[in-house]
Amino acid sequence: MAKFFRRYKSTIYGNYRKAGLIDGLLVGVAMSVIVAVRDWLATKPMATPENYVTELVLAVGIFWAAYHYRKQLDEGKVTLKELMLLGMIIGVVSAVVYVLWTWLNCGVLNTQLVQYYNECRINVMEPAETGANAKLAIESVKRYTAGDWGFIAGFRSAVMSIIITFFAALVFRTEKGEVVAWRQKKNQ
Repeated sequence: MAKFFRRYKSTIYGNYRKAGLIDGLLVGVAMSVIVAVRDWLATKPMATPENYVTELVLAVGIFWAAYHYRKQLDEGKVTLKELMLLGMIIGVVSAVVYVLWTWLNCGVLNTQLVQYYNECRINVMEPAETGANAKLAIESVKRYTAGDWGFIAGFRSAVMSIIITFFAALVFRTEKGEVVAWRQKKNQ
């Protein structure tokens, strides 16, 4: 059975925690600013706070952060594990910043957005379904608050950051971890 499971020994070359916090704050603020500018300049705001624009900004931010992080390290050595940890921190921090922005924007700055988002979500739901479950779902959506929309936006951003991080780590890694036999790993 041990032949099927490989154990890797990897080295952390930089301070991914600090870089992840700083870059996560920058990416979260960038996501918030892009959505705010788009909503304020357009005649109609986006249909939901979670959308492809925020995912694009998140992807660009994570790829840029991984590239920049690798360039800062001595000899550019970085492992997949280190870049995955960096990306996860960026994803969580940026999602928290975006949740706070969405809650502030919907709950304080522009309270009509909650009603607008609710109506857009109801319009997207299956209109042909008229059963009791459909009516319950519509009533549930009508009760969404700014906090609910913030959670939805943040959760989607966090999940998308995992997928984006995996690809960024594959692209920018420069070292592969050393394969260690199970018995050697256990004795260390």
